[in-house]
Amino acid sequence: MEVHSTRLGVLEIDETDVIRFEEGILGFSEYKNYAWLQAVGFKVEIDLLQSVDDADLTFILVDPFKYEPEYGFELSENWKHKLTIVSEHQVVVRTIMAIKGGECMTTNLKAPLVINTELKQAAQIVLEGVSYDLQHPIGGEA
Repeated sequence: MEVHSTRLGVLEIDETDVIRFEEGILGFSEYKNYAWLQAVGFKVEIDLLQSVDDADLTFILVDPFKYEPEYGFELSENWKHKLTIVSEHQVVVRTIMAIKGGECMTTNLKAPLVINTELKQAAQIVLEGVSYDLQHPIGGEA
């Protein structure tokens, strides 16, 4: 299938690379389907999440465990049920990265994306009762 991206041009992707966020991503709840482009190599290893429905909407994702080794959280039974997760082997966690000019990069550890890689279902989950940053520095000064 073809996916149009302002930043990346026309992408030819396999439909199995489309991830569905039933509740959308915070601030973008109307957009549910994204092409997940994994492990794009730049200065840091990133994934890209391109909206299937809006060429202007692209998120940069990182593996939070590479930047914060102590990072972790317990997924609630409610979220496991919503995402049909029965094994941790089905799950990939990514966080949204922001670039603030030059080398200044941060990632949102407070609201990770949890992806069921087998069923291609995902959700952005706001973690309660944790002190993770919305703008955790991952390169340069934040």
